[in-house]
Amino acid sequence: MRVTANTAAVRNYHYPVTGHEFDRVMHEAANAARAVKAVTLVAAAPFIGLAYVVALPVLGLAAMAWLGLKALAARWKTGARAARNVVLFFAAPFVGLAYALALPFVGVAVMAWWGVHAAGHRLATN
Repeated sequence: MRVTANTAAVRNYHYPVTGHEFDRVMHEAANAARAVKAVTLVAAAPFIGLAYVVALPVLGLAAMAWLGLKALAARWKTGARAARNVVLFFAAPFVGLAYALALPFVGVAVMAWWGVHAAGHRLATN
């Protein structure tokens, strides 16, 4: 706390306290202000700590995302290929399921087509 700035400001207003008594009063006021500040910091410390605990994971993830985007911008071809591979890796089971569901119907359709085609050739030759 800046006691000298406060004493200069108070001395200009001609308070009834002067000389050594003035310095003693100002010293007591400064000590009281220090005590209030200490109590305030003790009361606010858990909340400040909570803010750090809550903000740290968010800020850490944001920093990791920022660094990842910078690295991706520097090597976008490699990043695009890696992203494509990851997407294909996760899409592969669904593609396989689609094939497993569709291929019996496709097989029946191909056999029907061959049958119709063979029947058409048999009628054309007779």
